[in-house]
Amino acid sequence: MKICLTFLMCFYCNAVFADAEVITQFEYYNISPQTKYEIKDHLQKNTPIVYDKIKFHGSTSWQVEWHFTWKKSNNICYIASNTTKLKVLFKMPRISPNMSVNSAVTNAFNGYFNALLDHEKGHMKNGNKALTEIKQMLANFHSYSDCHVLNEAVNNAITKVIEKYQQQDITYDLQTKHGELQGVLIKKFL
Repeated sequence: MKICLTFLMCFYCNAVFADAEVITQFEYYNISPQTKYEIKDHLQKNTPIVYDKIKFHGSTSWQVEWHFTWKKSNNICYIASNTTKLKVLFKMPRISPNMSVNSAVTNAFNGYFNALLDHEKGHMKNGNKALTEIKQMLANFHSYSDCHVLNEAVNNAITKVIEKYQQQDITYDLQTKHGELQGVLIKKFL
């Protein structure tokens, strides 16, 4: 699992509002097993997901994007508006669309895929928690006399939130053994 971050800032004056959006995308890599017993080998051979020389069958990356505007009135600078967005990318296996397989392969693969996706959705939950905390923080952020100090304080606070949930993703993988303790074991479906 890799966490990507994008920091976006816009400075302009506007009416006060807060908005959040979650965009979920899937990117697939193909496998072509003839029998259900070949699924594991095809996953290992074809996965493009490698971290620290270890191959994984699925991954989730999330990034939080935010924009905020500020206003200065009576020598007080405050957040006037903000928007936040969470982008989530799942990288997952699939049976090659050019291939026809028997029901034993389909059933075994679908069982494994669903278990793997359930695990990966746990990473998405951490991204959602980060998004929620950032939205709440932006809605209640205190004011400053200097707008540049406000800008720096907001970005530092958001960075700390994201780092916290990055760490929770690492802890999640350690606690679940990358999903094994949640049933992400191909042999379970063979």
